[in-house]
Formats: sequence, structure tokens, C-alpha cells
Amino acid sequence: MGAKTTAFSTDEATVLRKREWRLAVLVFLAEWGLGILLGFRGVLLGDAMSRTANSFYVLNSIPHRLSSMGLVWNPLPSILQLPFVWAAKLWRPLVTKGISMSFVSALFTAWGARALYNCFHSVGCPEKDSLIVILLYSLNPYVLFYGANGMTEIMMGAAGIQVIASLTNWMLKGKPYYIIEMGMSFVIMFLVRYEAVPFAIFIALGMALHMIVSRHERQYYIKKGAEPLWYIESTMWVTFLPLIFTVICWVIYNWMITGNPLFFMNSGYSMSAYSAYYQDYGSALSAFVFVLERVWPALIPFLALLIARFVSGQFLRYETLIMGIAIPGLTVFTTIMILLGKSGGYVRYLCYPLFFAPAFVPYAYHSAGDKGKKVTRIMAAGLLLTGIVYAWAFRNSSLFREDLLLGIPAHSESVADYLNANCRNSRVLMDSYRTYYVIMNADEPERWVISCSPDFDDCVADPVHTGVDYIVVPQIGSYGNMDALNIAWPELYNNGCDWAEEVTGIGEFKIFRVKR
Repeated sequence: MGAKTTAFSTDEATVLRKREWRLAVLVFLAEWGLGILLGFRGVLLGDAMSRTANSFYVLNSIPHRLSSMGLVWNPLPSILQLPFVWAAKLWRPLVTKGISMSFVSALFTAWGARALYNCFHSVGCPEKDSLIVILLYSLNPYVLFYGANGMTEIMMGAAGIQVIASLTNWMLKGKPYYIIEMGMSFVIMFLVRYEAVPFAIFIALGMALHMIVSRHERQYYIKKGAEPLWYIESTMWVTFLPLIFTVICWVIYNWMITGNPLFFMNSGYSMSAYSAYYQDYGSALSAFVFVLERVWPALIPFLALLIARFVSGQFLRYETLIMGIAIPGLTVFTTIMILLGKSGGYVRYLCYPLFFAPAFVPYAYHSAGDKGKKVTRIMAAGLLLTGIVYAWAFRNSSLFREDLLLGIPAHSESVADYLNANCRNSRVLMDSYRTYYVIMNADEPERWVISCSPDFDDCVADPVHTGVDYIVVPQIGSYGNMDALNIAWPELYNNGCDWAEEVTGIGEFKIFRVKR
């Protein structure tokens, strides 16, 4: 039914690879250039910069060790920035101006564009039609912004595009190479964000449905007894064993280093600790309305895909159900987490349909046969409309400007400047939870006692007898309540202590000198 997948000659494959890489390089350079511009204009988002800070601690705190990166956030975005952190010893703006973090997000955005381009050509989609869809996706203001700002949403989205592209090729060609490719993409996804686990479950449900219904797959097993279940099980093991192994390793690392195998889930720095600050929406309806107000632009490409399936006469096929599970699945998952008080529900947590819907267009094009052009045109219209909406929303809607709210803590550079000028050759104690950007601007970070220092807990418990000279404490209230010093000494910030005297206050931070 419809167009056949395309087999390329050696020369054609070489030309295709060159085009793929050319597209990837162009996307990468555009995103990285935008990221550098944003960084020098002061658009530095706190979560992205924190991942850079985690990398910074590895090479700039004593002792030098990879575990200084921490075990709360997934490690890959920080690991990839280590070369920049090393080079930042010569020029600190490589990290403090977001150059390193935008490099990583731009790299992932280019990967996603390349994966989508390759998948379009594997189904025989004309060059012009595929490029229109890819460029409208890549130039979407939301994609551009997250591809440049170092945040992990685009990294998760790019890995998801590769997963869906591999899923498409596996469903159409049945070669085991593609499920292995899926498995490794899931590993990369998990090393970026924990949502890789629910997304893997959604993809697994789609794969199981395909193996049950597809005529192509049913030729590989006897349709009697438990044989279909064994076939499904073995395929799942091949696909998801790399992800399972990675999750187990992460749990073991947490256990070996902290003594708590679920440290990443339930520590004082984890998302569970944030839950006290999340809004209670009271009912499922209220949570649904809250989500819908924020997610609707990202759903436009998904609706365009459904319309394209309907126009091409493919809407009632089982593949539409697979798309309906995989594309909005994480949004539904996040909605449930919001209702349970486990997620803040920012727009960026809900944007994944924008990334995943275009990734299914190659399959929709293939299954539409002679109506394939209608599929790409409808999706192009949906992506164009989404781009217009986001371009408007970033400037005019308070709901979407919340993506810009959580920047680096104000006055961090001023605190660092004060410490650099007045507290040289001193042991300065601070919890890096709120002071990460202070640490990144330090002249002597290796002398400071921060969260990853081996004696941090001892210094917090007894600053006087552990040789601490100065303490930096963020303001009590909101996220400042999660600071280890505020937890250990709740009166210090507001009322001081008999063993410390306030030196100065800068913004939300106060600096105390430890009395001897």
C-alpha cells in the first residue's frame, strides 16, 4: 500500500550523508551562534547554568572527581561540557556566558534535524517537501530558543525524534538494526532527563501493538499459544535492555556514593524536595485547564498530523493510536504529576508534542501513498501556525514568558566580586544550591567549601572548628529554605549567631565572618 521505502545506491547514499551533515552543521551553527548572543545579553537560565556549574565543580573543586557533578540531575549535559570547563581556565566566559551549554543544546538540535532528514529520505519523500517540514520545525521560535539556551528539553526532544525515526524504519523495514538504534537513543535520553522512562513505556506499548496487528510482523512467529508473547518479549529485551542497564547503573552509583540508591529521587536537592513549592490545583479539571493554557501551541502539529491522517484515509488505522500514545504521552504524564503535586507545570515541561509530532510525518507520508504530499503540506501549515503563535506568545503572553523567569540568582556576580576582592586566601563555605553562579565566577574556587566538598557536612555542622572563615547564605524563604546552611542554622540569616558576624548583604545573599 502506498509508496515503498527507498533503497539507495552507494553514490546516492554518499550524497545523502553529505546533505545530512550539511543540514546538521547549519542548524548547529545557527543555534550555537544564537546561544552565544543570548549569553552575552544576559539571557542565562538557571537550570541550564546549573548543569554547567555541575561540570565546573569537577575540575575546580578539591579533590578533582567526577562525582562532584552530583547525582540529582542526569549527567550527560554536564559531561559534554567538561572540555569547555577545562578551557575556561584561560577564558572564564566559556562557561559563565553560556557558550558551553549552548554548544550542547545546539549539538542535540542538529542531531534531531539530521535524524528527521534521514527518515524522510528513507521513505522516499521528495527533498523539497522534507526540507520544508524540517526547516519550519527547526526555525520555530520555541525550538530555536531551546536549541540555543542549554536547557535539556531540546536534548530530550532530539533523542525522541531519533527514537521515532528508528521506530518508523523498524515498522516499515523490520530490520533489527533499528531497534538497537532505538535502544541506544533511549540511553542517551535517560542520561539527559528522567522522562525517558515513561516515554520508553509509551513507545513499548506502540511496538507491542504493531507486533500484534502488523501483517509484516506476524510472519515472524506462530500465531498459537504463547509464541506471540515470546516474540514481543524478546523484541522488547533487545530494545530496552540498554536503558534498563543504564537505569540500574545509575541507581548503583547513587547507592555506592551516597548510601542511598534513590538519592536522585528523594534527596534534599531532588525534584521531590521541590514539591513543597508547587501549586495545589485542587482538582483534575483545574489541573487540566492549567495545562491546556500552556500546551495548546505545542499540540498544533499533533492536530495537523491527525488531520493529515484523516485526509489521507489512514486515520482509523492502528498506527494513529501509536501516534496518539507517543506524541502527547509525556504531556499526559506531566499533567498527572501536576495533579499529584510532583511537578511545577512550566511550559517547557509540556512542550514535547512540538518535537515528537514532526518525527511521525515520514511514516504518515509513507502510509498515505499518492496522498503523501498532502501530509507534508498539512504538517507544514501546522508548523507555520505554531511558529507564528510562539513568536507572538514569547512577547505578549505571560504564560509563555514563564520560560524566562528562572534565570541565574540576581547579584551572584557581585557576591563573587566581593569575595574575590575581600576574602582571598580564605575558606568560604556555601551551599551551591543557590550560589552556583557565585562559585563559577570565583578566582579561587578550589579553596571554597561547597556542596561537593568532602568536608561540607562537617563544616556546615561546625563552621568554627573546621576552619571556615566566611559563610554565604541566601535569603530565608522559597528556594532559600532548601539551603543546607539555612536548614542547619535557621536563625543565621535574619538574626545572626554568636559565632558569626554579618559582613555585608548583597541582594538575597548575606556574607558572615566566622568568629575565632
